[in-house]
Amino acid sequence: MDPEQRNSCHSVILSSEPHMHSFAGVKPLLLALLIGLLGVQLLPAAAQPANVPIRAIIETIDSNSIVFREEVDGVASVALDAKTVIYTSEPSSLNDISPGDFVASAAVKQADGKLHSTELRIFPDALHGMGEGQRTMKDSNNVMTNATVSQVVRVPEGGQILKVKYQNGTAELIVDPQVPVTALVWSDASTLKPGMNVVVFAAKGSDGVVKAHTILAIN
Repeated sequence: MDPEQRNSCHSVILSSEPHMHSFAGVKPLLLALLIGLLGVQLLPAAAQPANVPIRAIIETIDSNSIVFREEVDGVASVALDAKTVIYTSEPSSLNDISPGDFVASAAVKQADGKLHSTELRIFPDALHGMGEGQRTMKDSNNVMTNATVSQVVRVPEGGQILKVKYQNGTAELIVDPQVPVTALVWSDASTLKPGMNVVVFAAKGSDGVVKAHTILAIN
C-alpha cells in the first residue's frame, strides 16, 4: 500500500451512530465488533470530512462502482477509483497471532471472571488502533476488546491466552482451539463479489457522486 492509500484509510471518519441495516449470516457478536469500530472518531471534529459509514450487501460490482442490494439511507451505489482502499476477511489461525498484532475479540465473561473469546479478528498494520479499548455489550457478560497483543501464552489443550493492552488498560483473553480466527487483509476490487456483506466508508463529492474511500468486506 502506498503512503497516499494508507493515509486515506486512516482519514476515514467513523460515525458514532452506525447504520443498523441487517447483515445476513453475520454473527451477532461480530456485528457488535463492527459497531464498536464504527463508533470511533479518528480525527478532531474540525478536520472531519463528510464521510458516511454504510453497511450493505453487494448486488452488482464492476471496476467503477458497487450497487447495493437495498438502498441504504438514500444511497443505492458508490463509485470506486484507484484510491479506494479495500480489506477482505480471510480465515486465519491462532498460530498467526504474535506480540504486536492488533486484534478485536468478542468474548464472554464466565463465572470465574475470565474472558473467553468467542471470535477473534486480526487487523492489518494500517488499521492498528482502530476502535481501541474495551466495552461491554448490551448483555453485560459480553465484552468487546480491541487491543494490541503483548504476550501469547500457549496452553497444553491447544488454545492460547492472549495478554493484550489498550489505552488505559490491559486484559487477558482465553482463546480455545475452536474459536474462529479471521484476518482483515489489504485487497482489491477483484475480491469483492455479489452477496458479500460490506462496510463502506464514503463521501459525497461536489459533483454529487458518493465515492467509496475504504471498504471492509466482512463475510
